[in-house]
Amino acid sequence: MTRRISLLFLSLLVSVAPPALGQANGKLQIHFMDVGQGDGAVLISPLGETAMFDDGNVKDCSKPMAYLQTIGISKVDYHIASHYHSDHIGCAPGVFGKFPLQKAALDRGGSYNSKVFQDYVTAVGSKRQTATEGEIFTLDAASPNPVTIQIVALNGNGITTTNENDLSVVALVRFGKFRAEISGDLSGYHTGNYEDIETGVASKIGQIEVYKVHHHCSQYSTNNSWITTIQPKIGIVSAGVGNTYGHPTRECLEQLHNAGVKLYWTEQGQGEPPDPTMDIVAGTVVVQIAAGATTFTATYGNKTDTYPVWDSSGTPATAGLKYAWSKNSGVYHYAECRTVKSIKPENLERANTPPTGKTLHQLCPLQ
Repeated sequence: MTRRISLLFLSLLVSVAPPALGQANGKLQIHFMDVGQGDGAVLISPLGETAMFDDGNVKDCSKPMAYLQTIGISKVDYHIASHYHSDHIGCAPGVFGKFPLQKAALDRGGSYNSKVFQDYVTAVGSKRQTATEGEIFTLDAASPNPVTIQIVALNGNGITTTNENDLSVVALVRFGKFRAEISGDLSGYHTGNYEDIETGVASKIGQIEVYKVHHHCSQYSTNNSWITTIQPKIGIVSAGVGNTYGHPTRECLEQLHNAGVKLYWTEQGQGEPPDPTMDIVAGTVVVQIAAGATTFTATYGNKTDTYPVWDSSGTPATAGLKYAWSKNSGVYHYAECRTVKSIKPENLERANTPPTGKTLHQLCPLQ
């Protein structure tokens, strides 16, 4: 009996084992955790400071708790609550009971009528702070390669609204040339329930590498103005199996696919099925980049994909070349062809002249 229990415990550990080691490894790490239908991510700086962006769904806190323990987290320096829904701040009591909060918990201020919110307030205690637009806090401040997190907008970005999703805190992570945006359930369409907050925020964000897709890829997020402005290389869709909202939705996925954004889903969700050419149902995804690097990686399971960062002028290092192709394909494309965006970075080749032995993709001018 004891042996069976030990084997069961080992199996549980394996099931939550991370795709990459946590704690300081000299790189910036952002772990987009599989928390089911909710949001939760943990950033680890090159020197080991930590910041959490939301913390999971109150209905199942075992997922973030187990993952944080597995990667060796012992404390949380900063916590940013995007907004006050229970699938974003629901695990704060458990998380901070096990991994004590050290410095500050930033949120949109004010109050919200729910027990989950009251439990969050109790859990963060005196470390609770109301975020302010433009505020920047720095991890590894004494290092030549610090990580900064900027509060770009919150509380509707000047638009009058009482919708809790509209009020989400917009956070921008910077590490050298690398950028990642994490903003909870920010809305992008004016409807009877929502306001378009994304359009006004987009220019404050600019081009980024990693986009934590707003609102679990609902039909009310990720509008055209937003996605054409931020131009992410990859997106993280955090949605749970069996959710009752139909996440991720066709409308949101089409916006991202049409922009050539490679997507990593934490779970299958309960909406549109994944497109095998653009979507990977990955579980937890770990994004990493070394100081000064021109590429970043996305690791899931035992697989790692590599992507180029935007340079300081807002163009990828290989931009400006007329033709592009996969080294494993018999066709080549015009560089602006949509198909190019779906080629894995490790297979992508470019030049100003057509490659020998390959034929032009006939649909390129139409895409």
